[in-house]
Amino acid sequence: MLPAPQRAEPRGQTASVGPTLLDRLIPEFDFGHRYAIVVPAPRATVAEAAESYRPDSSPLLRFLFRLRGLGRAPGTLRRAMGGARFTVLAEEPGEEVVLGVAGRFWALDELSNLESVPDARAFAAFDRPGRAKAAVNLRFEGLSASTTRVSTETRVKCVDAAAYWRFAPYWAVIRLFSGWLRRDMLLGIRRLALHQGRE
Repeated sequence: MLPAPQRAEPRGQTASVGPTLLDRLIPEFDFGHRYAIVVPAPRATVAEAAESYRPDSSPLLRFLFRLRGLGRAPGTLRRAMGGARFTVLAEEPGEEVVLGVAGRFWALDELSNLESVPDARAFAAFDRPGRAKAAVNLRFEGLSASTTRVSTETRVKCVDAAAYWRFAPYWAVIRLFSGWLRRDMLLGIRRLALHQGRE
């Protein structure tokens, strides 16, 4: 018997804001985590910094990408995610972007066991036995004209019990490293946004 899936919950949003793109794509999930940071810069500046941020500028991210067999993470964040088989599932420019991938994340050669999904419809319909699907977002919330909350959330849904019980021990190990990766990425985006704001 599997634990009940987690459900998306509003995080201080008003009814007028409604669900996020991530909520619409994967409202129920088995595993997940979320990280956020407040940046003293306008939303447009922070979103632009995220687009130009390079994971390979961080020694920690380079190490974690190699540790998981995901390669060198060259170029921008969007390009590095594409190299890890992620595709853009939904996007509201300057507000939120959601990327997704499926496969057997727990395999020793993780990259060769990941499967690209072409679009949101294919992601929702993905039901290949023994696999899981994951979606990750970047979201930019303007708290004021000069302050932005940037957050990233990861959600994973397992197709069946076999996938769930294979993913669970993998998640217990990788969650710590994944959290480091996300926090380091957010700090990198913050630094870049503040640098761009001084130019």
